[in-house]
Amino acid sequence: MSLRSAIDQILVIGGVIIAVLPVAVLEEPWTPLIMVLTGILMIGLGVWRLGHRVLSERRVYIGLRSEVDFFIRLVRRLNAHSVVSDGTMVETLRSEMKESVDRMVMLAGQSGPAILEQMLGEQ
Repeated sequence: MSLRSAIDQILVIGGVIIAVLPVAVLEEPWTPLIMVLTGILMIGLGVWRLGHRVLSERRVYIGLRSEVDFFIRLVRRLNAHSVVSDGTMVETLRSEMKESVDRMVMLAGQSGPAILEQMLGEQ
């Protein structure tokens, strides 16, 4: 379990405890209401995955990820053109996909700074 998932689960469980416990234990009129609202807010933050938003993922292989995203867009375009039977565009996309796969092979295993150095060296 990642730290982000643990934070989300703790928020939800803590929110439920804070929302239910004061109603059962406290007899004052305003304190339970404030505690219940706080608990509901915590549940909402956990459900909305606040932990994932606050602690973002640290991507190491940025170039490869970018190329994979580009490839996925090519796949979507390929499917759209295949549905309407546009053979010439399908062949064009096929060659673009092969080039993209070649770039993925080149980028595999290279972290962000290594890709930046490579790009600066080519210029």
